[in-house]
Amino acid sequence: MAADAYALAGVTETLTEAAAAEGIADYVEFRMDGASTPLDALDEYDGSVPLIVSNRPEWAGGTAAESDRLETLAAAAAFDAVELVDVELRTIRECGWLRDELREQGVELIVSHYDRHDKPQKSDLLQIVSECNNYGDVAKLVVTAEEKTDSLALLQSFNTASERGIRVTGYALGEIGRHTRVIGVFYGASIAYAPIVSDECAPDDIDLGTLSNLVEWVSAPR
Repeated sequence: MAADAYALAGVTETLTEAAAAEGIADYVEFRMDGASTPLDALDEYDGSVPLIVSNRPEWAGGTAAESDRLETLAAAAAFDAVELVDVELRTIRECGWLRDELREQGVELIVSHYDRHDKPQKSDLLQIVSECNNYGDVAKLVVTAEEKTDSLALLQSFNTASERGIRVTGYALGEIGRHTRVIGVFYGASIAYAPIVSDECAPDDIDLGTLSNLVEWVSAPR
C-alpha cells in the first residue's frame, strides 16, 4: 500500500523552533495556547515553512482562556505566513462570525473533533467527518484508543472519507494508537503531525524527524 499525497506538520508552541522543521515539514502548526504572546511571535516569524495556527481551550486539550481565544485566532489568520487555521467543530458550529472572519482572510479551515473519553465507532466518526467537512476544508479527528479496534475504527474512517473525496486527518491518542500517526497517511490522512522537538514528545508522540523517516521507509518501493 502506498501513501497518497500527504503533508507533514511539525507541532510547536515556540515559533523559534520552526527552523528545525525546514527541509522536513510542509507546515508548522503553532499551538498559540502554549505561547505567552502568540501574536507577537507571529509578527516576528520569518521562517520559510507556512503555518497552521490553533488556539485550543482546555476541553479540546489546550490551555487557552475562552475570554479572547477566538479573537486571537481570527487575528492570527491575517498574517501572511498563516495558510491554515485549525478550529474545533463545536466552536465553528456555534460562532458564525468566526466562520465569516476566517473565510474573509482566505485561509483554509481544518475543522477538528477531539474526544478523550468516548470509544470511537466508525459510524459515529464518519458522521463527525461529514459535519467537519461541511464547515471546513479538512476534517480532523483525534480520538483515544484503548483497544486495537479503536485505532482500526479511526483508520477505516480515514479510508472511507478519502474515498468519498473528503480531506481528512488526525490520529489516535494513547500508546495503542501511537502507530496511527505513521500509518494514517496510508489510509487517506492528508496531514501527519509530530512535535518538532523530541524533548516535547508525550509518551504516545513521535518526533518530526522520526515520523518523516518512518513514513518514507514504509513508502519506499521494495
